Amino acid sequence: MGLMDKVKAQATVLADKAQTGLQQGQTKIQEMQSGKQADHLLRQLGAYVFLSERGRNQPDSEAKVAAIMNELDALESAGTEVTVTSESPAAPAGDSNPGAPQSGPNPAPPQSGPIPGTPQSGAPIPKSGDNLPG
Repeated sequence: MGLMDKVKAQATVLADKAQTGLQQGQTKIQEMQSGKQADHLLRQLGAYVFLSERGRNQPDSEAKVAAIMNELDALESAGTEVTVTSESPAAPAGDSNPGAPQSGPNPAPPQSGPIPGTPQSGAPIPKSGDNLPG
């Protein structure tokens, strides 16, 4: 087998691997898009349920809820998992929790490195009463 034959064989193997990777990437993107579509539908459904519970039904809410349920059923039958995520929703703008970190246009980055006043790795931990403050 000549050098060119070996190069061609290696190129074929690499092309096959690239094609497989591309197909896997496309499948993953489709799964993510289906998941986002399911999340959007669940959000819409929740809005209709909320309005219904508060006595503010929209004129066509029953038909829209039925359509959303049909779309969710279709996504599930196509293999998309429709679940409730454990992500907490964003806090409302006027949050009354003063201890919560505030977000602004340029929030401070998290500090990295040692915490002041703590022993560094490899340093001995002082014993109780060894001239500790307080």
